Amino acid sequence: MKTALWLWVLVVVLRLSYALMAVQMDPFLRRDPLHGDAVVHDRIAWTLVSEGRYVYEKGLQVAPAYLWLMAGVYALVGHQPQVVRVVNALLGLTALAGLWMMTRRLFSDRVAFWTLLIAALHPHLLMITGWLYTENLMLPLLVWSITLCVLAVAGMSDRSDRSNRSDGSDGRDRWGGWRWALIGVLLGLLALTRASFLPFIALVALWVWRFVGSSSSLVHGRDARAAGVKASVRAASLLLMTACLTVAPYVGYLYARFGHFIPIGLGGYVFLWANNPQADGGFAPGLPETIMIGGRVVEVKQAIASSDPVERDRKAFRLAWRWIRENPSAFARLLWLKTRLSLSAFGLQDPRNRRLAMALRGVDILYWLYLLVAMYGFLCMARVRYQSLSWRPLLWLILLLTGWVWLVIWLYAGGSRPMLPLQPYLVLGFVWGCMALARRAD
Repeated sequence: MKTALWLWVLVVVLRLSYALMAVQMDPFLRRDPLHGDAVVHDRIAWTLVSEGRYVYEKGLQVAPAYLWLMAGVYALVGHQPQVVRVVNALLGLTALAGLWMMTRRLFSDRVAFWTLLIAALHPHLLMITGWLYTENLMLPLLVWSITLCVLAVAGMSDRSDRSNRSDGSDGRDRWGGWRWALIGVLLGLLALTRASFLPFIALVALWVWRFVGSSSSLVHGRDARAAGVKASVRAASLLLMTACLTVAPYVGYLYARFGHFIPIGLGGYVFLWANNPQADGGFAPGLPETIMIGGRVVEVKQAIASSDPVERDRKAFRLAWRWIRENPSAFARLLWLKTRLSLSAFGLQDPRNRRLAMALRGVDILYWLYLLVAMYGFLCMARVRYQSLSWRPLLWLILLLTGWVWLVIWLYAGGSRPMLPLQPYLVLGFVWGCMALARRAD
């Protein structure tokens, strides 16, 4: 217990200290404290506070939740981006707490100890604290959604064990309903933070339907099948309903303002930005001036011009989609570039910032080793049978998350930033892989 306490003291001091010194330590922030998208996020948040209006500087690409959080901080302390970095550090600690709780419950104190320590020091998870990016809010919402999902199913499995013993316990879950409602709220807030996670809610609901039904069947001996179906449908429906209710007010606001049904954000312009003849796997500055479509040269600005931002976004999507259909080999090469950038230790999306990545290219070898050990760790988990009831749901949920993250990368752009949702779980796989290798060596 004392070891865990001192570890947490170390982690808290580390994260808060880095947040306060990030502008001096991060090479990009030394050059510009509001680096990249942080410039736009800062302006939107401060305009909301100072003028009382929400402006869409990047069109309808950015989901609002993190910007609302920034605006709340500015409303309390004034225009102080440094305070937002401290809030980012607290959000990062919240994500680490969710990871700690899950690993300690499903694995052991030793696994939780090393997972927490490595995740706290992970360069990607640490450096994002200094950048005013939406990922700072996305990570705790995602981690806690997954933690609560997995622990709910694991708790059902534990109750099935107790119900099979003669201890008088009936194994029923008397508080599971509000837990699924809470998870739905967290997933709704996740979609309001990163709109690309909106379809992921449906995948989580399918996961809930699959594994809650199995665990509930174990608890209710005789009427196992009927009880399992009833419990799984109830949990998945409650999750979906609360998630929809969470995002509904903002979707209603968008409809009232723009006259279109917009599911939190639109990605057509970004889709064209990431998929065109000049794209390099990330986000090169600006769109190409022209693009070859149907055997003729098309001026991009003219092709997507519209006074309606929704129609402009749709035109951009259709233009990019036509280019992909007519140039499958070029798109296949682009998929490779996106994959390579995502598997780089420092996969920076803006090509103007890649000189640092080139200078540290040797670190890629260490990063690839880290990824290989993590994959080995997950394979070892999948082969451990006696813990299958607890670990199998987690592994399937991580697999769904991995598939979704890579689909978004291949549709849009690669890099270290879109890989951030996977990093907490890659750390877990790395820790388990190292322990498995140590056992084999013994």
